[in-house]
Amino acid sequence: MGWGFLALWVGLPIVVATLVVAVMVRSRRGDRATALSRVEEWVVALVGTGALLVAGGSAVFLVTAGIQVFTREPSRVSGFPLGNALVPAFTEKSSAIVDAGYESAWIDLTGLPDGTRWLLYLELALPLLATLSIGLAVAWLAIALLRGRPFVRSLPNVVGVASIAVLVGGLGSQVLASAARASVVAYLGARHMTAGDMGDGPYEGFMGWSLSLDLAPVGWALGLALVAAAFQIGVRMQKDTEALV
Repeated sequence: MGWGFLALWVGLPIVVATLVVAVMVRSRRGDRATALSRVEEWVVALVGTGALLVAGGSAVFLVTAGIQVFTREPSRVSGFPLGNALVPAFTEKSSAIVDAGYESAWIDLTGLPDGTRWLLYLELALPLLATLSIGLAVAWLAIALLRGRPFVRSLPNVVGVASIAVLVGGLGSQVLASAARASVVAYLGARHMTAGDMGDGPYEGFMGWSLSLDLAPVGWALGLALVAAAFQIGVRMQKDTEALV
């Protein structure tokens, strides 16, 4: 990937979109006073433009992910957790390695049921929807700042929706990923494909169900919820101030 590609497909859209946003906001703002300096206005416009580009990219990836999941044949599914994995043969070349094993594997397979394809798609789609929501919320805030009214009534709702999307996208994608791989194992035949022990020693295979939750999305969602609450207080204070004036 050369500098020309980056300039054409990354730099140019950012510059053009920033100019469009700045002109649009200035024309709609009219003569309303703002606390931002000219440099700060351009910085905010750049941030808002970047957020819009991220949101647009997420929307595009939602479509491309759907096309890939539902039309690709054979379908590649990665991240299968393994049980009782054998020690890789190449590790015997070093005396310093005491034990080793594989943690995951990918497979190419044909004839996936539609239900499994939907699980695989939603695994990808939920984080993209969360990114889309955050991008729109940041862009909304940037436009509100450029208009000189950051505490608009709709902004707390937008941030609140983004916090819910982060929570659902972060946790839901992990649960759906586990459910999708369990569905694939069931489709292949859990009796023959899962790890176990027939009495003559353990044998390797897929895990029928494995879920290890990362709770970081909960923290991000709670943080965004507090930001939404703070903006709601700001909206009330701004209304009270306008009423006094």
